[in-house]
Amino acid sequence: MSLLWEQTQNDTHYSVRRSGGSIRLYTNRVFHSQWNPKIPFAGGIWDCLSLPVLHRQPGEIERVLLLGVGGGAVIKQLQHIGDFNNIVAVEIDEVHLDIAHRWFDVSDSGVSLIHDDAINWLHQYDGPAFDLIIDDLFGHDAGEPMRACALDLPWLETIRSHLNATGLLITNCIDSSELLDALPQMGAAGFQSGYRWHLPTYENVIGVFSETPIHARQWSRNVESSDLSIKAQRQARTIVRRPLRGLGLYQD
Repeated sequence: MSLLWEQTQNDTHYSVRRSGGSIRLYTNRVFHSQWNPKIPFAGGIWDCLSLPVLHRQPGEIERVLLLGVGGGAVIKQLQHIGDFNNIVAVEIDEVHLDIAHRWFDVSDSGVSLIHDDAINWLHQYDGPAFDLIIDDLFGHDAGEPMRACALDLPWLETIRSHLNATGLLITNCIDSSELLDALPQMGAAGFQSGYRWHLPTYENVIGVFSETPIHARQWSRNVESSDLSIKAQRQARTIVRRPLRGLGLYQD
């Protein structure tokens, strides 16, 4: 792996590195983003943050909110999946936004990059609801990733209040325990359908939630009819996807 760029600012060390054909972002040794334009879905955790969008039909998701940008890999993947021209992305770290522009080639076309505390920003937001909200709010402590906002009921109710009725919430969790502990709060906030997405090579798990049903068969059909390459479709199907059972959640 080769070093392309590095900088230390306010006790935070940033580095952009190349690994094969991929660009990677590390902040205080935490691996934040990876992007390879030739292999947009390479089995990284970011696949689990973008590909659940295919639970909905093309055209059903128009307004996207990304809480936490990192290097912008999820933005690049969403744009590869479909014609998403209304993505709002909020990031507290201004250096990350600069890296997203300079190294991950995130353009301003169809994307609004906002430098702000995403938690405060959403609490104060007073605009149209979103069809998809991706909660990827992570900081770091002693070189280890940690969630910036607990998945408690007040936070989930705030998210739910800014989602359309058929909207999707995709949330990144440190591990299975964090996701399972959040299920009662998810149900209380109005999310009645849920799926657990997981890649065996990562400890993180991703929760996909909606007030309305999420169907695995619909996701498979949408993958087949998408513009994804056959290789990307095969990679997508390697992700372990399981319904979240019990606690009042709808079952497929």
